[in-house]
Formats: sequence, C-alpha cells, structure tokens
Amino acid sequence: MENFKIIIASRLKNNPVARFLSELGTTVKYVSLRRGEFVLSTDIGVKYMTGEQFIQAISNRSIYRDIIELKREFASPVVIVEGLDPLHDPRLDLTMAHAALLFMSVLNRVPVLFANNEVETAQMLFMLTGQVSSGLEMKMDGLGEKAIKPVEVSTADDPRRRIVESIPSVSPARAEALLQHFGSLARLFAAEVDDLRQVEGVGPKRAKEIFGFLSRDEKNQPA
Repeated sequence: MENFKIIIASRLKNNPVARFLSELGTTVKYVSLRRGEFVLSTDIGVKYMTGEQFIQAISNRSIYRDIIELKREFASPVVIVEGLDPLHDPRLDLTMAHAALLFMSVLNRVPVLFANNEVETAQMLFMLTGQVSSGLEMKMDGLGEKAIKPVEVSTADDPRRRIVESIPSVSPARAEALLQHFGSLARLFAAEVDDLRQVEGVGPKRAKEIFGFLSRDEKNQPA
C-alpha cells in the first residue's frame, strides 16, 4: 500500500481521526494551521466540523464567513461534517441549511461531505488523498492524457506561503525561497535536513530548526 502524507492542525492532535489515518498507513504531520484542519495537497484543504458545530455555524451564519476565508486559503477546499444527518436531524432548520449548502457547494464550489463517525472521516480523507496523488496524470475519455502543472509561487498572498511562514525561524523571504525550491507543501514537509540546506537563505542551523519543527510530533503519533 502506498504511504500518503496528510498535514493535520495541531489542535486535533488528540482526535481519533489521526489514529485511524495512521492505521490506514498514512504519515501524519501536525502543523499550526490558521484555516482548515487537514491539508491534503498544495490546493486542497479540509474544514472538519462536528454536526453540532455545523448546526451552530448555520444558526449564527458564521459558516458564510468560514467558507469565504477557506476559499482564500485554498484553491480547492472541502468541508467534512461528522455525525449529522442533514435531512432528518430535528435540530437543523432545513431552510437555513439549504441556503448554506447552496452557498457552499454551488456558488463557491466547496464540496460538503457527511461522515457518520471518525472512522468514516479518516476513510474519506485517505481516499481523497489517494485520488489526488494518482491524479498527477489524468485520463479523460476522448481527451487523452492531461498533466497537471504545478502552481508557480510568485505572489505575496499565496496561501501556501502563509502556512510556511507559520513555521518558527521562517521569514517571508525564506518562505518564498522554500516554496520556490520545493514547489509544493507536500515536498517541503517531506524534506530532510540536507534538502533544506540547499535552499537559498537557509543555513545548516535553520535547516535543523525547520526539520525539527516539522518532525517534532512523529514520535507522538498514534501507533
């Protein structure tokens, strides 16, 4: 089985989803994320909500702000709601729910997936990560093969850069250099010390500090 890597927000360190992902053969990295709870690729970030959180966000209308901010952070965000039947839960106002779901899935093209429990959430994340990894070359009937070109890093407001800047010892200039060198968050978070030392402006000391930060939680990952 191919080993996939998923970045998880540090605030979910004790969530069972991480343990289930590990049992599926996934490498887990914990990082301080401002938006979303999981990062599956350069473009795909996942907002993870319990049913209660989803209902509250719809009731107080904060879901609209959350989706707008998520879209600013990731090119292709996804929302996973856990432990909620959107059609039959008596706590949910269907009119408000329909309005929110249309805003997310139709107007903003943010898919909303529903999982019954942590196991299903982990399975969804695992399958989605696998599809992203195998999608580097897509075959489409009648269109032949298309290669997905990597996104070039050139703008100061690149959402990937904001994630990299959250790493201690990484200034905006170093974040730019790191992304230019590795081309994606996945390659950066998989880098070894020697790989980091090759980046302009990152010496031996900072390479060890960055690697130490990215790897600090591996020994605490669920068995």
